[in-house]
This record gives sequence, structure tokens and C-alpha cells, in this order.
Amino acid sequence: MGPDNEEDYEAQNRMIEHAVESGVDAIVLSAIDRYGTKKSLEDAVRRGVKVILIDSGVDTELAETFIGTDNYEAGRAVCDAVLAGMGSDRSLKIGLVNCAENTDNGNQRENGFRDRAAEAENIEIVSTVHVASDTETAKLAAVVMMREHPDINVLVGFNEWMTLGIGYAVRELGIGAGVYAVGFDSNVISIGMLETGEMDALIVQNPFAMGYLGITKACAATRGEAIDKNIDTATTVVTAANMFDPDIQKILYRFD
Repeated sequence: MGPDNEEDYEAQNRMIEHAVESGVDAIVLSAIDRYGTKKSLEDAVRRGVKVILIDSGVDTELAETFIGTDNYEAGRAVCDAVLAGMGSDRSLKIGLVNCAENTDNGNQRENGFRDRAAEAENIEIVSTVHVASDTETAKLAAVVMMREHPDINVLVGFNEWMTLGIGYAVRELGIGAGVYAVGFDSNVISIGMLETGEMDALIVQNPFAMGYLGITKACAATRGEAIDKNIDTATTVVTAANMFDPDIQKILYRFD
């Protein structure tokens, strides 16, 4: 079950409450809002439901575990990818396009990026926007940002929809040769953007592992088994230079 959009945490809370009333033993949850979801989640735990968080967390210690990317370190990895692609001797003017500020994974990624950027003398974060988590909104925000700050030479998107948005913005503005674009996640469109040059690097997560481990750990929790509090499912930096390597292809196209 999931809300119609990635901002409607109140609908997600109602789904959690409905699941509890239905008598479920465990809930596997990717939270929309790390603060807005806290009460519903903790109420579920107090009712005896085992809660497994995947991908995006909640501001609580009551969940059994968090399974997903170490999002802070992934944010630092984005900055490292920018430096690897652009070099440390060139002035980098950066625009950030992120989802809602209370979305845990996006927030941690941006914090990691900012902390790593502060360590690099050649990086200036020129503009930051937080928008609804959909491609068209992200594209419009990136287009406006580039028109207001034409000196930006690096664009960063912090989730799948932000990534597609900045890729489409680069395409619409025809600035692929002058802007280094880095984003998160992969699908057939963003992979194609790596080939055509709208995107330069993707931080690819392992959503299959998040889902698979989410279910297996939920079953383990209902049996009373001990579970690690945090399970890192790792990320991989994919660029046009390595995207056709056999090991990278297995990450981009996870087919049996």
C-alpha cells in the first residue's frame, strides 16, 4: 500500500493505522516524513507490531531495524563523484535539487554532500531548492535555477525523480556540455541520459535488497530473532565510462 504521491504522509499514517487494526504482525515501511510518521509508527510498535524501516527512516528508536543506503555517506559519494568528474583545480558552482526537507533519505544525502563540499576549497553551493517529488516539478525548478544562476556548472538531484528532472532540464536548455549532472537511482530513462550526456554520474542503490531483506527481517522479528539495528545495502557510482562493464550491467539491470 502507498499514497498517491510522495508528500502525503498523512495518508501513509492512515495506512499504518489500518494495518495495525487489521491485525498485522509486522509492517515494512519506507517513510515519507521522518517526523510526521513518528507517532503512527510508535503507536504501532506499542500495539505489538514489528516495524522494519527500509530506504527512508523515521525519527525513532522503536523500529526493529533500518535497511537501506547509508544516505549520509551516499551524499558524500555524490560530492566525490563531482570532484572525480570535474577535478579539484576548477571552480565548481553547484545547484542542488532535492525533495521535501523532512524526507529522511534526501535530508541525509544533502547533509553528507554539504559536509564533503565544505572540505573542498573549489566548491560553492550557489542555489538549493526543495520541491515535490515528481519529475516535472523537479525539471521546472532546475530550469528556473539555471536561468537565475547561469554560472552553475554542476547540478545534483537527490532521488530518482529529482535526477530525471535535472536530466530533462539539461536537455531542454541544451547545456549538457557545460554542466556536470549527478543523481540518484537508475531506470531506463536515466540510464539513457548517461549515454546521451544529460547525466554524467548516477549513485545507484540496491532497492531489490531493501525489499528482500525487509521481508526476511520482518519474518525474523516476528519469531523473536535478534536483528542488526542498521543494515547497509550499499551504493555504486555509475558513469558513462563504466556503465557497460559486466558487473555494472548486473547492478543496472537486476534480472534473474
